[in-house]
Amino acid sequence: MRSDMEHFKKLTMGSVIIMGRKTLDSIGVALPGRKTIMLSRGEKSHIPGIKTAHSLDEAYSIASQLEFDSKDGSKDVFVVGGGEIYNQALADVDRIYATEVDTTVDNADTYFPKLDSNWQITTVQQLKADSNNKFPYSFITYEKK
Repeated sequence: MRSDMEHFKKLTMGSVIIMGRKTLDSIGVALPGRKTIMLSRGEKSHIPGIKTAHSLDEAYSIASQLEFDSKDGSKDVFVVGGGEIYNQALADVDRIYATEVDTTVDNADTYFPKLDSNWQITTVQQLKADSNNKFPYSFITYEKK
């Protein structure tokens, strides 16, 4: 969905993004304007500009040593998937930027973890389907209490 990709780009530009190998494989390139760290149990990335870590702690350590290019001076690190990485990182984060799409996907095999009562919704932007976005969707921000 085009709006989701634009939203993701706006949020992450100039920051560090951490993703699993399968997520990186699905993208296939280093995303411009961001520093990328791939989590992998074994293999190193063969994509130029991608750093490899073998644990989230190692990825956080690598991220802390990188220079950030954000326009506002923020030093945000985004964990961008996949499902196993989300499960591992949930205890470490204090904010979640989610895009919730109003549809059912047959044979889905990856899910975002259920959030407990320690999380509260702080912003919601509901959007309708249109020519660039096949389904209705919402941008939702959750913050840890």
